Parts: sequence; structure tokens; C-alpha cells
Amino acid sequence: MNLDQAANLAVASIINDGCSDITSESIEIELIKEFKDEFIDDIKAKLKRGAIDDMEFRPIQYLLTPKNRYVFDFRKAAIINPNCLAKYTTLVFQYADEVEKSRISISNKTVFSYRFKPDGKYIFDQGINYSAWRERTKELALEKSCKFIVSCDIAAFYDRINIHRIESTLLSIGIDEKLVNYTNDLLLFWSKKDSYGIPVGNIASRILAEVALIDIDQFLISENIKFTRYVDDYRLFAPDLLCAQKWMNKLTNRLFRDGLMLNTAKTNIREAVKEQDPEIQKHPEDSDKNSAEKVLKVISRLTGGYNRIVRRFFMPAEEKHAQFQSINISDELMILTDQTIVEFEGIQKVVVAALIQKSFNKLIEIAKICSIYLYGLDYFIDMLLKNHEFIPQKEKQEISEFYKTLIMKAEFYSFEWHCASIAKLLSHKEYFQKKALIHLVKSPGKDVSTYASMIALEGLCDNLTRSEFITIREYFDRSDEWEKRRLVWLSRTLPKAERKAWAKAIKATVKNDLLCRLYVDSIIKDKAI
Repeated sequence: MNLDQAANLAVASIINDGCSDITSESIEIELIKEFKDEFIDDIKAKLKRGAIDDMEFRPIQYLLTPKNRYVFDFRKAAIINPNCLAKYTTLVFQYADEVEKSRISISNKTVFSYRFKPDGKYIFDQGINYSAWRERTKELALEKSCKFIVSCDIAAFYDRINIHRIESTLLSIGIDEKLVNYTNDLLLFWSKKDSYGIPVGNIASRILAEVALIDIDQFLISENIKFTRYVDDYRLFAPDLLCAQKWMNKLTNRLFRDGLMLNTAKTNIREAVKEQDPEIQKHPEDSDKNSAEKVLKVISRLTGGYNRIVRRFFMPAEEKHAQFQSINISDELMILTDQTIVEFEGIQKVVVAALIQKSFNKLIEIAKICSIYLYGLDYFIDMLLKNHEFIPQKEKQEISEFYKTLIMKAEFYSFEWHCASIAKLLSHKEYFQKKALIHLVKSPGKDVSTYASMIALEGLCDNLTRSEFITIREYFDRSDEWEKRRLVWLSRTLPKAERKAWAKAIKATVKNDLLCRLYVDSIIKDKAI
């Protein structure tokens, strides 16, 4: 794929899918749409400069985000400047076709993650995905030759990927040496010369993560090991227990050579149980198909396969509501309050029961529990947002005041992701808390990312007076590029002449941020979007 094609595809993918699959950057997407041609031209011009040092890449911000399988499990998500992300994606797209050709063929039904096949809407083959992996895993588990299944995944996969191993693999499959050197230099720049780790949450990194496993997949094939893989999750299908252990040892040793290792907490060997989905473990309560717990398990699986912690709220079907009508919410809340560490399922159950029973007065108690057990916070907030029409105003006000107090007391200062989740709630018109959002804008320090501030600034759009904006804009000079773009966006609250004068005053300070500079120029020329 040539540079022009790659740049156009990279920008189209950002517009369609966003800058990240973890964070939200809606203002940047609007600016990219508005200035698309200039944005693409800038990407191509900078990538032609001949050295990463001259291509104007910026350092990355990192944000700890909760994962969905264990209560205290986090990933380090990357917040990449949109111009840098577009250049990174363009760079990788130029050789993504060749990478795909070097991977184990789709026809082998072995590797199911991120098969490069752009079709004008999607970047990856939509038929080869997590669901297809599960189906293939089930098929192999049910074969007569399979007696034992090894389930394992790679510990801290993206963080532990060896950058030089990616470089060697790309060169070995015939990728243009110049493009390989650019990729290597960029990843080393972002890792601060640590030689390992690629940024999480974007399409380009997904392609490079697959590059990192090409040799390992080919090794397993050469050893006649029957397996399937989705990203860093492996399943091995062995004819006996000794073979299962031998295969797991071979995989472990091969990973060691590349500086990777299995996550021991998630590694197990189990007997293949026929006529049953091998990805689903039996639980005592599964025998009662109508229990509330069983209903919630089904919902959890639908939202993410084997996820144990659900970040998004889904209401059970109406015919399942009866299972929640008989739950004594007060007793369940007392149990949760008395426990040292509560199971997410316990939080999930009382949230659903409170809605079905219309016990909205219990929501504030659940809010307090989720302010301690933070792995329930995203789910609870998503429920509040999706059900704002049904929750009485009194309870909504009480809950928003509760979260406002937490923000004002800086209770969540070091929990950037959770601060941002609360900011999303307090940005909604039914839970709106201007004072708390302004506080989030003013409070970021050098020890945390500015993501919560970014979300708060978006929440203040069209909700500020001129006087309030003038107060907030005093923070412009100390803000990062993400915050500056949002402050310029917020400046629409000013009268036109005053806004234009301010845009002229700050123009020199945003000259290195293409999107912000173009936006400021449009304000000066009375062409603001």
C-alpha cells in the first residue's frame, strides 16, 4: 500500500472508529472531519521527512484503565495525539498487507485476531473474530482426539512485546527496511528507549502485536501442536495429560525466548468435557436455569465472552424480571456492606433488582458501595445514564450531589479513569454538576493524565457563561494540547469579536498542533465550525 492510500485509510479509520477503543476523543474527530484534506496532507508531508526525529511525533500520555476479568486488573492505555496517531497508523498500513500474507492462513482456522482486510468500512475481517474463535475452540474440544485443553494467555502482553523482535520479524518477511526503521525508531521513542512495550488501544498496535506472535504461531505449527489463538489467548487441544503438559512447556519456553511469559493466574489444564462450551466453567448455581445469578451470567457472557466484570449495563429481558422481584435488596446490601471484598456479581444483582422493583431509594446506597469497590463504578454509572428517564428526579439529584462531593474532596484524584467516568455522569443534563466539572479542569497535576479534565471540558460545552469561561481560560497556558483544543472549542461562549481577539492572542502558542491551529485560524477568519 503506498503512502497516499495508507494515509487516506488511516484517517478514514480514525473518523470511523475514533482515536482509541478505550478513551473518548469526540472533539478531535469533529476537527479531523472539518479539516480532513489539510490533515492528510500534513501526515504525508511529515512522513516524507526521512527521520522520526523530524516527523514531529509527541510523547504519549498513559492512563490506567480497568480490565474486565479480574477486580484489580488494569491495562496501561495510550492517549496519542491524533496527528501522531494518524502518522503511526499510516506508517503501519503501508506494510499491513504484507504482514497479513505472512501470518498463518485464515483457512487453517487457527489464528482469529485482527486479520487485515480493509473494505471501505472496516479495517479487519469482520468474519474472523472473537466469536469465530470461540466456535472453533468448541469444535476442537469436542473432537474425539481431544482429551485435555490448556487455557493460557500472555502476561502483560502489549507492555512486554520486544520492539527489536518486531523489527527482526518485519525484516524477515521482506518489509521495506526504511519503513521498518521508522517503526522501530518510533516505538523506541515512545518507550523511552526501554526496548519493549507498544501503545495499547489503537489499530496500528493491534497489527504490530500480531507481528510479535508470527514466529511463535509458526513454531507451534512446526511442532504439530493443535491450538487456536485470539490476540494473546491460546487454547491447546491435547490427546492426553502428558502431551498437554509437554505442549504447554514448549509454548512457555518459546515465549521466554521473546521476553514473554504466560500469566500463571490464568493458566490451567482441564479435561475436555464433551457437549459443553469449553470456555464456560460449571458453577453450582448453573443448575438453576431461572436464578438471577444465571440470568446475569448470560448477560455478562454476551457483553464480552468470559468477562467477569461488566462495564456496560444491559437490562435482562422482561420474561426474566421475575427472578429479581423476590430479591430482598436491603438484605443484599447489608451483605455487601459487611464483606471485605465483594463479588461484582453481587453489585450487579442489586442494581438490576433495584430497577425492576423500582426501589430507586436504594440507588444512593449502591452508589456508596461502588465508590469503594471501584470495579462496579462503570457499570453503575452506565445504568444511571441509560435509565435517567425512569429514575425520579429526587434520587438523581441525591446521586449527583454524592459524586460532586467526591470530586470536590479529591477522593478520586489518583483514579483518573474513574474520575473520567464520574465526569461523564456529571456532564449529563439530568445529573449536571458544573462546579465539580470546573474543579476537575483546575485540579490535574503532573502525577496523573489529563483525561478526566478532557471529559469535564467536553461536559462544559454550551453550559458556561462568558464569565465562567474567562476564569477557566486562565488555565490555557498550563494546559496540554488535548485541553487546549477543548478550551478553544469552549470559547464559542464569547461574543464573536472577543473570541476572534483571543484566538489571535493564542495563535502562536498552538502552532505545533495542526488541528488546533487550523481551528484557531478558522475562528479568526469567521469560519469556525
